[in-house]
Amino acid sequence: MNDETQPSDLSRRRFLLLLTHGGWVAAMGVLLYQVGRFLRAEGLPSGPSPVVVAGKLADFPPGSTTYVSEARAWVRHEAEAAGVLTAVDAVCPHMGCLVQPAGGSPGFQCPCHGSQFAADGALAGGPAERPLRPLAVRIVGGDTVTILT
Repeated sequence: MNDETQPSDLSRRRFLLLLTHGGWVAAMGVLLYQVGRFLRAEGLPSGPSPVVVAGKLADFPPGSTTYVSEARAWVRHEAEAAGVLTAVDAVCPHMGCLVQPAGGSPGFQCPCHGSQFAADGALAGGPAERPLRPLAVRIVGGDTVTILT
């Protein structure tokens, strides 16, 4: 009876040994594959271009304040000086809400928590502790307005 069970024991042991070694080989293969992917990674894709074309100079009449959604900015064209554009970030530094023009006064207010800002973005009151971030505005080619975010 011992001679009859011996070949099946060897077969079973051999099967379990192969299964164990095969599992280790598969695990190492997956590990090496993941390490290779990590080493070849190109990083996160870059965000949008920091230069946003806001439109033509005619789109910003003197004395107006215009919202440019692509840049999330308010562009103000000074009434006294034609062609002088200034821009401020439309994101409130308090909690990240988009500021809106203040009713009746040249400035902005946050609809979420009531922070108030002057037309140039200076902090005028409210829970925000910093002014609106100024943005650079350039006129390219004489009539194309760009904003550097």
